[in-house]
Amino acid sequence: MTKNRMMTVVLASVLSLALVLFGCSPTDANTITIDQNFSDIHNEFWAKNEVTQLVDMGVINGYPDKQFRPALEVSRGQAANLLSSALQLPEAPYEPIFKDVSSKSSHLKGAMSTYKAGIFLGKEDGTFGVADSLTREQMATVIVRAFGLEDTGEDIHFNDENRISESHREGVKILAQHEITTGKEDGTFDPKTAVNRATYVVFLHRAMVKTGKIEESQEIVFNKPPTLGNYETIRHEQNFVEVPISSTKKTYLRSNYYLQFAGEKTRKHAHSTDTLYTYTVGGLSPAVVNVTKRMLENGDYFIFTELKNPQRMPITIDVIQTEDDVSKGILREYSRYPIKKETDGTFGFDLTTYPTGVFEKTSADGDKAQQMIGKAYQSKELTKSYPNGASSHTRELIEESEAFSGILLGDTQLSVYTLKSRGYDIVDHWLLVSDELLFSSHQSMDRWMLESATYYKKRNKWYTANGPYNKMATTIEPMPESGRGYGRNLLLVKEDRTMAMYNETKERYFESLLYNSFANLDIFRGDQTYWETEVTSTYLKNLFGITAPFVDTRFNEQIALFLYNGGKAFGHDDYTLGLKNYADLLVSQKGKGNIIKVDANSFYIQDYFPSKQNVKTHSSMNHLLGGMNILLLAYKELGDPVYLQTAESIQSALEKDVNKWIRPNGDIWYKISPDHTFVGEDYVHLTLEDLIHSYEMWSDIDPSKTAVLEKLIRSKAGYMDKNQKGYTTKIKSGLDRIGMPELLPAGEEHTDAL
Repeated sequence: MTKNRMMTVVLASVLSLALVLFGCSPTDANTITIDQNFSDIHNEFWAKNEVTQLVDMGVINGYPDKQFRPALEVSRGQAANLLSSALQLPEAPYEPIFKDVSSKSSHLKGAMSTYKAGIFLGKEDGTFGVADSLTREQMATVIVRAFGLEDTGEDIHFNDENRISESHREGVKILAQHEITTGKEDGTFDPKTAVNRATYVVFLHRAMVKTGKIEESQEIVFNKPPTLGNYETIRHEQNFVEVPISSTKKTYLRSNYYLQFAGEKTRKHAHSTDTLYTYTVGGLSPAVVNVTKRMLENGDYFIFTELKNPQRMPITIDVIQTEDDVSKGILREYSRYPIKKETDGTFGFDLTTYPTGVFEKTSADGDKAQQMIGKAYQSKELTKSYPNGASSHTRELIEESEAFSGILLGDTQLSVYTLKSRGYDIVDHWLLVSDELLFSSHQSMDRWMLESATYYKKRNKWYTANGPYNKMATTIEPMPESGRGYGRNLLLVKEDRTMAMYNETKERYFESLLYNSFANLDIFRGDQTYWETEVTSTYLKNLFGITAPFVDTRFNEQIALFLYNGGKAFGHDDYTLGLKNYADLLVSQKGKGNIIKVDANSFYIQDYFPSKQNVKTHSSMNHLLGGMNILLLAYKELGDPVYLQTAESIQSALEKDVNKWIRPNGDIWYKISPDHTFVGEDYVHLTLEDLIHSYEMWSDIDPSKTAVLEKLIRSKAGYMDKNQKGYTTKIKSGLDRIGMPELLPAGEEHTDAL
């Protein structure tokens, strides 16, 4: 008795300390108010007091997703472990007594210690029965043995006592004599029914109170926890695996299917590192979950989760994150800025919108941090193969959906990101995590959210570990019947607008997006020194028979500039590498015959270089200007005269053909064909931006070459002004720089060129 009383004092002290630590406050002598430990043990739950007390004492625990799951059945192995903890039984060494208890079993401690204490005796077949459900009559017997309860002589009867096994009748009777059980309302005991976690805790708690091991718990009132999104509890059994993402946040995968770790890979990029964790789903199932952590140079990281399910079976995977020391969490949603959807003749209807929003957390010390939460994207992979061994790759987007929900339990933030597969599909989700503020002010954040809503077709990115997906033009193949064809567009893998926003604001969010873009371009390029498209354009296929993969000179020019400017902005030593590689590729095209010759020293480089075909294509004004500008920049940076010679050949061709390039209405023809015909309607703004840039480049290197460019600028700008085509911010600032502000076309200002 002395030992029991000492245990009572110790356990009561532990409970009191736990209540203080968990933010309790007394409301009256018999009631305390505390924060919830679990999302499914709330004020309306019948066993909240008993569960809370035994959890605080460490007798029983919840699950990694901060749920207790009171309705789950208790196995004999689990019951043994709980009794071992409640009674603080001494550890017993492993002995090969039971067929189903090995030296590595999770039930080893409970099975051995309760067997040695004479509580669980095992089964006749030589097993402990660790996986068998504990029935109510078995529970009665083990509790009587565990707590040394004796027969009081009181006569006890249940209406169904004939159903109670002979070996357990005494245990049931004694349990009732001590008022640890009163049976069911209908006068039965229900001996064969499996015991659930809540019932077991209540019976264990009553036994501990009756034998003086603990004091009766006070009545508990929970503070109502704040929730985010459509947060719901999952009552049934779930499987969990921990993903080693962070030392400060716990990350788990949750599923009703068995999850097993299948490997880890690391890939280094110039300014980030990817760690890929792969998990199989459902044992022999071919479904896998890939979780990629992309660690960036600034300390932020992306989490890309991909559920690949090449079978009919529906699968749901939840990414669970828990983080302590959170006093407040606010979700600032993009949906505050509605999107006006429209169908574009070139791209059709774009199903995507924007991310869910920015989750901003505040610690107990008042420190703030933010993370950007993306949505979930369910899609199907599409591939079209060609006789030459080439292939084109797209995705059909089935659905974009909200994935995030959360709950704040005390100072623990639980976040859930749900990926739902219907079968034969891929589901992606992305998340950017920072320990700092991604945006320095709410005004800066709101500005970006509004811009994302206004220009959602270009601003929104369906991010994956292999790069972002965007709505593709309807002239691509394979194009699904739904028209929801999405792919990795190289012009959007690079983040031009993000670069401009970073240079203007220096916001951390744009910095992290740029690091991510550098990694995506590295992945897309693979082992080559240039970039090839992975999607076939039926426009080019019909014109020239070109299929993916092929080099698009405009894409490579833009990427080279992006890496050059980004490298300079971040102080990278390798900022000229992309520039050199692409300039070298352009120089090599004369020797390969991929040019449209004007005379012996004058030529245009064609727009496209197919990988699997030997085809001559056209040269468009914007492509040839972009290539010439790259060559001039490479000459300025690297000093190799071969770059200048090739640029001079392009400029010479323009000079000789300048009058042919200008249409009767003053606009510029879109392209010159291999047969030297000039055709096509030019871009509204883009070519004028390129002409201004070319004028500036030649002004620095050889001003005598600028006359032809000025003629083209004046003609193009005059046409735009006459027809009130408007201008871009880049055109306005460019005309100011070259001293021709009077040429600014009439009309509205645009952020992006048309």
